Amino acid sequence: ARLDAMPRAAATAAIVRHQAPVLTVPGLLAPEHCARLIALWEGGDRVEGRVDGDRGGRRLLKADVKVRDDVFLPDLEPPTQEIFAIFRARLLPEIEKAFHFAVTRVETLRIGCYDGARRGYFAAHRDNTVPSTLHRRFAMSLNLNADYDGGALRFPEYGGPPYKPDTGGAVIFSCALLHEAMPVTRGRRFGIFGFFFGEAEEAARYARNPSFSTTRIDRPVTAASSPP
Repeated sequence: ARLDAMPRAAATAAIVRHQAPVLTVPGLLAPEHCARLIALWEGGDRVEGRVDGDRGGRRLLKADVKVRDDVFLPDLEPPTQEIFAIFRARLLPEIEKAFHFAVTRVETLRIGCYDGARRGYFAAHRDNTVPSTLHRRFAMSLNLNADYDGGALRFPEYGGPPYKPDTGGAVIFSCALLHEAMPVTRGRRFGIFGFFFGEAEEAARYARNPSFSTTRIDRPVTAASSPP
């Protein structure tokens, strides 16, 4: 009955010719929730844009690749736990349905800002190409605002229009896809960025580098954990 009550697409609606194999999830976070997270970034400890280097996994500053300032969200703090609860209810089931993959783990989330005054951007790249990132399976780009120009998410290998979700909307995609955040030309683009994977990937990651922890996201947790 609910499906019957939904508006029907117009018979003349555009036909999709080219699309990257991505999942879009509108309205994942409410606008007021997004505003709280932007305020958290404003008052947080910002880290200049970093990328995962290929020198033993060491993180390198590369201003010619990425211009973004991040504030990391500690896994056990209430704001992050609130986000995780929403993801368990509304995001993880969609990922499993669309990609037939059960997400159980997440790297520490970060709130990022691409500032139009600096033409903030992230050049075309993949998210799983060096030893420290091989475990990643899916990336998330979740927009916290929409009052900016430029800054769209683009998948060059697939053509078609770029992606710019409304406030609170997310794009989920394979870490193997080439993608870029196009330069912001006006205002500031805020987003939450993170990487998801499963227990098999976590075991392999831990074997390579047990020096940092990841968090179970598929159930409520009381501590960040890694396999023993």
